[in-house]
Amino acid sequence: MSSLFFSTAPATDIHVRVTRPDTHTEKPLLVFLHYWGGSSSTWYKLTSTKGQTPVSFEYPTAAIDLRGWGKSAHQAEGEGQHSISAMAADVASVLSQLEQQQENKSLLAHDFVLVGHSMGAKVGVASLSNLAAPLLAKLKGIVLVAPAPPTALILPPEMKEQQKVAYESEESVRWTVTNVLANAAKLDDKDMQTVVRDSLSGTALAKAAWPSYGMEEDISQDVKWVIASSVSGLRVRVLAGESDIVEPRDRVEKEVVQFLKDAGADVSLRVVEDVKHLIPLESPEAVYEEVTSF
Repeated sequence: MSSLFFSTAPATDIHVRVTRPDTHTEKPLLVFLHYWGGSSSTWYKLTSTKGQTPVSFEYPTAAIDLRGWGKSAHQAEGEGQHSISAMAADVASVLSQLEQQQENKSLLAHDFVLVGHSMGAKVGVASLSNLAAPLLAKLKGIVLVAPAPPTALILPPEMKEQQKVAYESEESVRWTVTNVLANAAKLDDKDMQTVVRDSLSGTALAKAAWPSYGMEEDISQDVKWVIASSVSGLRVRVLAGESDIVEPRDRVEKEVVQFLKDAGADVSLRVVEDVKHLIPLESPEAVYEEVTSF
């Protein structure tokens, strides 16, 4: 695994963890985008060769730290600096730069698949509108894990306030994981330590952005247009947690699956039993089965 950094915007350096199979492969690059509170490490059970369900033996992978999370730096302040659109532009820029670099363009030799979790799923879908036509033509499909909807999501005031303090301390992170995000029985000590570290290390602006304005951002019209005009029939595989209270199955079916079908995508939905929202950690095998279908 190697660490790469890409300048994607003023005062913005995006960190990407890259893996390459040891032997020749014709598999697409898997591009992983994490949830609000996570990082590229959220996907370690898939991207690490020591993980439970590693894809990195067969597939090249690129796990991105979205701006303000993990090792990605973003210093600029102001409204919208951590918007879905801004993060989607980062993703498109990273892929474009990878393709242009002599030492890294082989990663995209057999196209790519976007794999997004929660907020990262919304970022992944939004990135369709940012990809230049030659890159968009290389997109083989998208895997959306417990996805946030592309339309505006307006939470009750009390829920929004709870989110704003969810990642203030180790105690609040552990409470949020145990009571909201996951079936704690599905997580081991390393999982919990990973979540705590990632959630606490996010910048104040990144932590505040999603509950303040990111989830309310409506990207649906741009997404609908690009699917209908450029990637009609795009394969989209959606995973929903049976017990997820953050992105409940009913909302995923109505506001993600049906929306994408209506836009012209080829969409399937799988409900993962006995898990909540942190599917990449609670049930990595479910994610593995979907991404390896490409």
